[in-house]
Amino acid sequence: MAKKLTGIEIYKLLPQTNCGDCNFPTCMAFAMQVAAKKVAIDQCPHISEEALATLGEAQAPPMRTVKIGAGE
Repeated sequence: MAKKLTGIEIYKLLPQTNCGDCNFPTCMAFAMQVAAKKVAIDQCPHISEEALATLGEAQAPPMRTVKIGAGE
C-alpha cells in the first residue's frame, strides 16, 4: 500500500521557487493542498519527472487484487 505523504514531505520534492505558476503563493501552500488531495501534483509546471513519479505513486489510491469465483 502506498504511504500517505505529508505536506512537508511533498514540499521537499517540489522546486521550492515560490513562483506562483500553480496559482498558489508558495510551494508550501501548494504542498499542503496536494497532501489534502484538493489539487493534483501535476498542477506544478516545474516539478521534475522523478518527483512527479514519486508523488504520483504516493497519491494513487490503494488497490488490492480481488478474485471472483471459486478459483482453481
